[in-house]
Amino acid sequence: MSTVVLYLVLVAIAAAVAFGVSRRTKQQIARAKRLAAKYGFEVDTDSKGPPGQQFDQFGIGRERTVSFQFWRAGEHDSVFHYRYTTGSGDDSTTHLCTLALISLAFAAPHTKIGPEGFWSGIRRAVGFRDIEVESTLFNDQFRVTGNDERFAVALLDQEMLAWLLSPDSSGGAVKFELWGSWLLCVSEKLDLEQMFGFLDWGQSVRSHMPGVLGSLYPLS
Repeated sequence: MSTVVLYLVLVAIAAAVAFGVSRRTKQQIARAKRLAAKYGFEVDTDSKGPPGQQFDQFGIGRERTVSFQFWRAGEHDSVFHYRYTTGSGDDSTTHLCTLALISLAFAAPHTKIGPEGFWSGIRRAVGFRDIEVESTLFNDQFRVTGNDERFAVALLDQEMLAWLLSPDSSGGAVKFELWGSWLLCVSEKLDLEQMFGFLDWGQSVRSHMPGVLGSLYPLS
């Protein structure tokens, strides 16, 4: 096969792949719009950078991209697909997840809650350390880090601990990061139709948090 023929074959293959990707993307966009209308949501199908909140999750890797963001009209809470890349060359890995961004009625010091080992590879603020509570079972299953132990202890009261240890909390499959007036719930990538339930679930997390946090850590 001559060099010219080989080049033309490669161009044809690349064009076919690009056409297939474009077609699937258009189908996904059309589906997202149908689902948003079905469930009464707004949707932004454009790809863009992560939100402005300074979560550790938004500082990992490169090529960080938000897509298919859904929210209810008049609400600040949203759910979206999130993609980022770590490593380089043959060691490059693309990570896909679904995030729910939930507003809070208090100003949380930076705090992270996840299964043991999850946050170990993520950069931490200076002074972060493990925080333990009175529940040995919780300490064995979860890792809590933060720069204000008093806040973490107040957040993890008996009701919150019981919920986190219950099947309703996803059993550690979802990780949490709080900072300021926001809660970030981090899940594996979900199908578009599952995202609406995940947002509702993320909003329910807020209802399990102690009401006293609003007076102890008021919004400025």
